[in-house]
Amino acid sequence: MGNFAPEKKVAQNKMSQADMDRILVRIKGTSRYEDLGDCDLIIEAAVEDFDLKKKIFNDLSRVCRKDAILVSNTSTFPIEDLMADVFCPERTAGLHYFFPANVNQLVEVIRQEKTSPETLTAIRAFAERNGKTVIEVRDFPGFAINPVFISSYMVLNSFYGNYNAATLESISKEALGLKFGILWVQNFSGIGTSYHAAKSMYDYLSSTDVGFIKMPEPLEDCFKTSCIWNLEDGPIIEDKTIRKVVIDRLLGTIFTMATHLVEKAVVSAKDLEKGVRISLAWPQGPFALMNRLGMEKVRELIVNTCYSGLFKMPDRFSEKIPEPWVI
Repeated sequence: MGNFAPEKKVAQNKMSQADMDRILVRIKGTSRYEDLGDCDLIIEAAVEDFDLKKKIFNDLSRVCRKDAILVSNTSTFPIEDLMADVFCPERTAGLHYFFPANVNQLVEVIRQEKTSPETLTAIRAFAERNGKTVIEVRDFPGFAINPVFISSYMVLNSFYGNYNAATLESISKEALGLKFGILWVQNFSGIGTSYHAAKSMYDYLSSTDVGFIKMPEPLEDCFKTSCIWNLEDGPIIEDKTIRKVVIDRLLGTIFTMATHLVEKAVVSAKDLEKGVRISLAWPQGPFALMNRLGMEKVRELIVNTCYSGLFKMPDRFSEKIPEPWVI
């Protein structure tokens, strides 16, 4: 049952016994693709292994109805690549839930080039009927939210060694107004997940006109040694000048990535702002943060981040100070 844990909800008086029984009777497990032949909608949620996911969709394509909607919950892989061999690709899309899926309210509905309007409408309605907040996203590596979050933790992780984990966690909380910092979220969701997502995003974007930060050695070491970040690994550096070095690079990274996503028409600024606040529990999204800091300061942070070689320069900030974002 994964994170659903209905017995726990009944014990906490969050669900009645009758409701639990009514839900459970509708759930049937199977290990045979053939048993899914009459399904209207199939959501794949296998581990982040591209070849495995692609094989699953190839197998489903052979046994499911030709009008069945096939969607992936992948975190980083482009939907078009995963669905390349599926019959009737117009019925394919992405439906990306955020961890933990039973609590997090955001869902990204991802349209690839061949996704039909009818498919998009159907999966959006499905997500909304399940009480989710939906943002629509164009197919892109990592989609909309993950490029922002993955790049932010990669930058923070790259400072480890010169800064301890406790300090980096504290800095992320200060910079973004967080209750739980970025390293805490990495630990909670899994270092393996962070590592594979970072690798995938770099492979997809490093040679494009967006660019992407290289895999930080400290993150790779954590993954290889099966460790998590020790958030109590020593005194927190309080010196504002030393902390500012990381804050500026963290914010510069977030602002650069968010701007690229809007320029590439992956997502609207309004939806990305909303999506980041809901899925990551940030009090303000990237565009509200930029407007608050002022566009002159934001351009300085983006220029310094891009000239350091982490990313390519977004057009909006390349030659002048732009107007504030409309969100």
